[in-house]
Amino acid sequence: MQFLATISSLPFYILATISIICALGMILNPNLVRAGFTLIGTFIGIAGLYFLLNANFVAVSQVLIYAVGIVLVIVFAVMLCSLKEEAHNIKESVFSSKARVTFAVLISSLVFAVLSFVIRSQDWQAIAKLTGAERQSSLVQLVDDKYLSQIGFLMLNKYILPFELVSVLLLIVLIGTILLSKKDIK
Repeated sequence: MQFLATISSLPFYILATISIICALGMILNPNLVRAGFTLIGTFIGIAGLYFLLNANFVAVSQVLIYAVGIVLVIVFAVMLCSLKEEAHNIKESVFSSKARVTFAVLISSLVFAVLSFVIRSQDWQAIAKLTGAERQSSLVQLVDDKYLSQIGFLMLNKYILPFELVSVLLLIVLIGTILLSKKDIK
């Protein structure tokens, strides 16, 4: 019985490890393009965790909006801009790179310690009973299909104008990124 419980939690540990490794790769990588691609890996790992929680719509939205949309716009902006020329012209700011890494590790460790303390100090069983999560967990599968069809219906009927305006806004951002990164031809 203990073996089955361990196997059922194995996908969680794999996805959490992938997310953590990609997040560390994003933070520690000095190359912005590689950091952007490891950010995509982090978002995909988090989307996998949403799939494990049966939050399929949130997981697909995570991949479509964050991993593909935002990160690729950032990566293309970095690739189109000539950052190497500007990086050589800018001198070191107030902190050296070693001091910045030390400061980042210190702040990250402090935030991790505080969040770990808060998570461990909660009585999660009492919270589940208080919110009624135990009773509602069996209804999730029944509500899931109806919920997704309602979201699709509302997005393509009642909220079609904001939906289209967001797509036009993303197109304007992409065109603006290309225009800002374009070199002057003399």
